Amino acid sequence: MTRMKIEDITFWIIIILIIALAIWLLLGSPTDTSAIVALAVFVAASEILIWKSLFSIDKKTAIGFEKIKNSIENLRKDLNKNN
Repeated sequence: MTRMKIEDITFWIIIILIIALAIWLLLGSPTDTSAIVALAVFVAASEILIWKSLFSIDKKTAIGFEKIKNSIENLRKDLNKNN
């Protein structure tokens, strides 16, 4: 079972806030302008969290490829020494 990070929890809270705001707007409580501003802030925050996660995955992938590249170069050196 994977542990949820604080970013994951924050992301889901923001999604819940977006849904709650949409329901609240349907019931007619907030003004249109304040609802649009709040919705924009929530969506922007969720997008930032998504991009942060994607860049983290990309960084881990790049590090993995560098390790493999180094291993292949060492293997080639060993093969050339033996021949």
